[in-house]
Amino acid sequence: MTDTVRGITFPFRIDPNTGSVATSTEDEKIRENIAHIIMTGIGERTMRRTYGGGLQQLVHDPNNDVMRKIVQHQIAKSLGQLEPRIFLTGVYIAQDGPTLALRITYVIRRSKQNQVFSVPFGMGV
Repeated sequence: MTDTVRGITFPFRIDPNTGSVATSTEDEKIRENIAHIIMTGIGERTMRRTYGGGLQQLVHDPNNDVMRKIVQHQIAKSLGQLEPRIFLTGVYIAQDGPTLALRITYVIRRSKQNQVFSVPFGMGV
């Protein structure tokens, strides 16, 4: 049995070369899984009410220190519970005007490679 990470791409798409559902593997698939987790609202999935990081739900909340700490905690908790193939080393939020940038640092457990995942998002002022 192989322990290769493989699955349907996120976001979902059709592979133009084969006409079938596009798939991704290894580090790319783990990165896509992280994106999927943080962008899924907590409670959004009917059969998995605790799945998700809830980042989209917080976009219009006040942009202050308390909200940034809540985002950090919520994302760290979600990734720690839902993505066992990584060891989370940090969740950081940097402010650039009204836009915030979420930066997640982690180590892929199997390969021991350090990785960084960044995503910009806006929050209310």
